[in-house]
Amino acid sequence: MDITVVICTHNRAGLLRQTLDTLARARRSDGVQAEVLVVANACTDDTPALLSATQRDPAWRDLPLRWIAEPRPGKSHALNRAIAETDAAALCFIDDDQFVDRDFLPTLAKALAAHPEYGILCGRIRPAWDGSEPAWVHATGRYHIPIRPFPEYDFGERAKEIPADHKLPSGGNITVRREVFRIVGLFSTELGPQGHNLMGGEDHDFIQRCLARGVRILYVPGLKQLHALEPERMRTGYMLRKSYLRSLSARRMSGEPARGLRPYLVLKPLQYGLSALFTLDGNRRFHYLVRTAAALGELRAALDPHTGRPSRAPTASRHGADPHPEAGVRLDPHSDRKPTGPAP
Repeated sequence: MDITVVICTHNRAGLLRQTLDTLARARRSDGVQAEVLVVANACTDDTPALLSATQRDPAWRDLPLRWIAEPRPGKSHALNRAIAETDAAALCFIDDDQFVDRDFLPTLAKALAAHPEYGILCGRIRPAWDGSEPAWVHATGRYHIPIRPFPEYDFGERAKEIPADHKLPSGGNITVRREVFRIVGLFSTELGPQGHNLMGGEDHDFIQRCLARGVRILYVPGLKQLHALEPERMRTGYMLRKSYLRSLSARRMSGEPARGLRPYLVLKPLQYGLSALFTLDGNRRFHYLVRTAAALGELRAALDPHTGRPSRAPTASRHGADPHPEAGVRLDPHSDRKPTGPAP
C-alpha cells in the first residue's frame, strides 16, 4: 500500500504551515510508503517559498514532501493535477486549514488494508472550538444555522457505511482509492471554488457520482481532524456569501432544469428577510439572515442557464488509470444510486 496525502492551497501560507506541522509530527505507519503532495493553485503569496524551505526540514525525511504549481485558478484543476502527479494506490485529500490527529496515518493505512471493498474512506472532523466563537455557531433547535462556518462530520465511535441519503463527507475528509477515478472520472472543473469565492460543490458532485456507480464509502471514527478557527468565517458577511453561493451551487448540481422566475422563489427571501428584521432574538435573526441569503441563491439558480446541466467531469488520464488492479474495490453493477452490502 502506498498513500499520497494531497493538499490544495491558494494564498494561505500561514494556515498551510500549521497543517504541514501536524503532518510532520504525526506518527508514521510501518510498511506503508507515504508522501505529502501540495498543489499551489495560482498562488501569489509566499506559499512557494514556504514549501521550498519546508522540503529541506529534516522532519520530512521519512515522509517526503513535494509540491507543484498549478497556474489555472480553481480547486478542481488543482485536485485533478494532483491525481495525475502520483501513482499512489490511495489519495488522501485534506484541506490547508485542517490539522490531523497524531495517529491519523497509521489509522488510515490499517483501515485501507482491512476494508478493500470500500473505494472511499472518511473520518471525523470538528472545529477547534476555543471559546472565541460567537454564540450562534452553537445554536440548536429551530434556529440552528443550516450552513455551518466550518466542516463538521462526527457520527460516533463506530465504523459505518455511508449511503447516498446520508450526510456526505467534505472533500477535505476523504481518501480515495486510485481505481475509483478510473470508474467515475475526475473532479468537475465546472464546480468548486476559484480562489476563495466559496462556491464549492466539486466534492459532493464527485461523491454523488461515486455512489451512483456503486462505490462504497466507509466512515472510520479513528481518522480525526480539527479545523482551524478562522475569524473571517464567523463574520456575518462571510456566512451570507457562503449561504448564497452554496445554495446556488447545490441547485446547479440538482439535475433540475432552470424553471425561470416563480412567485414562491421571490416570496421565500422576502419572508425570511422580514422574519430577520422583526425580531430581537440574536440567534433567530442570524438564522433568518442565512436563510434569506440561501433563498436568494436559489432564486439566482432559477434564472441561471447552467442550472440542471450535468457536470462534465474530466476522465482519468494516464495516471488516472488503475495501476493497482489487485486492489479490489467491489462495485454493485446494478446500482444507479445506493451502494449495497452490510455496514461493518
